[in-house]
Amino acid sequence: MEYPTAMILDWMANYFWPWTRISSMLMTMTFFGARFVPVRVRLYLSLAVTFAVMPALPAVPDDIQLVSFAGFLILAQQVLIGVAMGTVTQFVIQTFVLLGQILGMQSSLGFASMVDPANGQNTPLLGQIYLFLVTMLFLATDGHLEMLKLVVMSFDTLPVGSMLSAVNYQALAGWFGIMFSVALSISLVGIIALLTINISFGIMTRAAPQLNIFSLGFAFALIVGLFVSWYIMAGLLPQYQQHWQTGISSVCDLIRLNCDL
Repeated sequence: MEYPTAMILDWMANYFWPWTRISSMLMTMTFFGARFVPVRVRLYLSLAVTFAVMPALPAVPDDIQLVSFAGFLILAQQVLIGVAMGTVTQFVIQTFVLLGQILGMQSSLGFASMVDPANGQNTPLLGQIYLFLVTMLFLATDGHLEMLKLVVMSFDTLPVGSMLSAVNYQALAGWFGIMFSVALSISLVGIIALLTINISFGIMTRAAPQLNIFSLGFAFALIVGLFVSWYIMAGLLPQYQQHWQTGISSVCDLIRLNCDL
């Protein structure tokens, strides 16, 4: 039995373009896109997901050859869609890293830093603590499974050959403002508490200049910063769930899906 080249290329296109979108999302999604996850693991996982969901996916365009300029454009579209979906999860997680950095700067805990295993950069230790906690919440609440479900459903609402609109890119850019606003609103209790302490020590220094208030105030600010961080951690789960729903709504808007279904 002979298999013409056109038939082989069509068969490859049925798997290659969906695999490109799925692997692009895993490449940028939180935890799976981190540096400590080997590239081979992400490759095998994306291949396994693609072969598992392929019977449920709609047919890809059969009038476009895989090895052609139009096929290259479709490839770029699938990469952009997958990267956009995975980037939203990064924005959600990095919001809480930014929260830890704000608290660290206010309470002088920013002196302690370590190398982030996810991106290899040197970041404050308090931000890393929140990163680990939120990553565990992401996995414990099946956030990765929800993202896999959404990327499979995206082939129905945003089939192969479709592309994101300018509104979608604007919404992704707007996440930078959402990150800062959410992180600032959560850390507001710590900012107010530490600002009150600094004002109190400033008044004490003005009233009694001979006292070495700053040496005492530095240690006291560290202790209060630890208590504030512990207080915020106690309510981290509802804050994460609310922010995660915002991220899911953004992903649903990207793939033109009604999240209420």
